[in-house]
Amino acid sequence: MRKVVATGKTIEEAVMSALVRLGVPRSQAQVRVIREPARGFLGWLSGREAEVEVSVIETPLDAAKEFLRTTISKMGLGQAVIVADDVDEEGHVKLSISADEDALPILIGRRGATLDALQYLVNIVANRDASEKMRFTLDAAGYRDRRLESLRRLADEAADKAVRLGRPVALDPMPRKDRKWVHAHLQSRGDVVTVSEGQEPYRRVKIIPKRHDWI
Repeated sequence: MRKVVATGKTIEEAVMSALVRLGVPRSQAQVRVIREPARGFLGWLSGREAEVEVSVIETPLDAAKEFLRTTISKMGLGQAVIVADDVDEEGHVKLSISADEDALPILIGRRGATLDALQYLVNIVANRDASEKMRFTLDAAGYRDRRLESLRRLADEAADKAVRLGRPVALDPMPRKDRKWVHAHLQSRGDVVTVSEGQEPYRRVKIIPKRHDWI
């Protein structure tokens, strides 16, 4: 949190000085009075100035960006630029990370595992002190869109194979969010049904043709 300590002949003067230094309006600042002003001997000699601490009120978005920049730097991946994109269909603010090309595979991780972990943490940290919470979806170099397209092709190809062979086809184990997306995507087809089977972390989607004996 950005904050400064400022002094002035009055509290208001001290606050205005701090606001100028912070570059924010009064509505975005929180003021703590450290010392009240006091007149000196005969009204002026050795008078005591007011002293205040003024801090910028962080929104969850501010906190999220700061957390990500600091965390990525501490991971040894250099400086990152965090950009807030449009709100998605679930009401989550999409945060896109731009970083060095060599850093992106580390940030994303296997099947997005590192990106998912950062997304979980940023939602906790950003909303810890917030009165109005904000949910975030984290992306890097368009990974999320590429992953969904890959899942779409995988699901469609497996469904076509199940129908063609007349038997269930099981996909490789995948995270819960990916399984959920595959189930939702294949619901629009009228020739297959899907179930999940197995225990985490080896739980997988099985695609079953509707004309199979099991149905």
